[in-house]
Amino acid sequence: MDSYEKLIQKAKNEEMDHTDKGTKKVKRAINSSRWKLILSTLMVILLIVPTCYMLTFGYYAFGTKSTTLMDVTSKTLYITEPNTTLEELEFEMDFSLFSMDLSFDQYKQIGDEFYPAKHYNFHFVLNDLVEKEEDSKLEKLYPGYPTQTNQWLAHPKQSIEFNNAKEWRVLEGLPEETVVEAYISLNNLYEVDAVENEMKNVDVTWAAIYTGSEETMLSSDGDVISPIGYPVQPDQTYWSPFRDSSSHEETFLEMLKELQPYESIAEEVTIQKNLELNERISYLEKNGFKTYGVVVTGPKKEIESLRKLSMVRFMKVGEVKLWNWAR
Repeated sequence: MDSYEKLIQKAKNEEMDHTDKGTKKVKRAINSSRWKLILSTLMVILLIVPTCYMLTFGYYAFGTKSTTLMDVTSKTLYITEPNTTLEELEFEMDFSLFSMDLSFDQYKQIGDEFYPAKHYNFHFVLNDLVEKEEDSKLEKLYPGYPTQTNQWLAHPKQSIEFNNAKEWRVLEGLPEETVVEAYISLNNLYEVDAVENEMKNVDVTWAAIYTGSEETMLSSDGDVISPIGYPVQPDQTYWSPFRDSSSHEETFLEMLKELQPYESIAEEVTIQKNLELNERISYLEKNGFKTYGVVVTGPKKEIESLRKLSMVRFMKVGEVKLWNWAR
């Protein structure tokens, strides 16, 4: 090989070396960019997740407060679920991305004692209730979505579907050593105090309040409404809105006003739909408070004696437990 050919070969070799080196540099640059992208993505994700949690906590702390949702939930159940109460210490809240889970137990007074009635699980996404679970501990099947005729507490002018005579026979057949929860529909509208005075030997635990539409259970717009009312007995449970209340009637009205801005949530919380709060608040402010039906509890014999009262129209047996009446 002469000198010229050697020179050309040397140039070719140098060109190949430069090409290989350039390819390696490109590959290194690509790999470096890929790793930078991966690391940047991971950093963004690691920053986003805590930020989202911070936003979630901020929303429930300063936006729609978790305590607000808890208040709306508990107050709704107090006014729509007869003869029930809640315990503050049994409320559990868990937070996840843009959501909150709320769970708690509900109790019923039967005789002298309180028994578990239901366990609730609510899942909120921001301000919306998206999932609700109920685990009932009760032996009786209570009405779900209301109709005009399935109420356990009926207005004097409202017809009912259940067999009243059969309910009294069921009560009569219970052992003497039992305490009973009973739903009493009245033959007229009465002051709650007047009902209590007539039923001295039992506890009147909850009163359904007349709000102007219970004859038909229809609102002015023609929507089926739910019965609402308030606990009658003094309630010293720390969580209860009626704790140390000087007037349960005024506390009840105040609760309705507090629920008004959150009515859509309240209607999702309870199985009793269509609260129509604006219409009912207006009626109560103008006409005051009277009841058309109450829930009572006490010894079987004392519940039976209520049949003699002229104010009693219908009765439906609720929960029954063994004797616990220590009076």
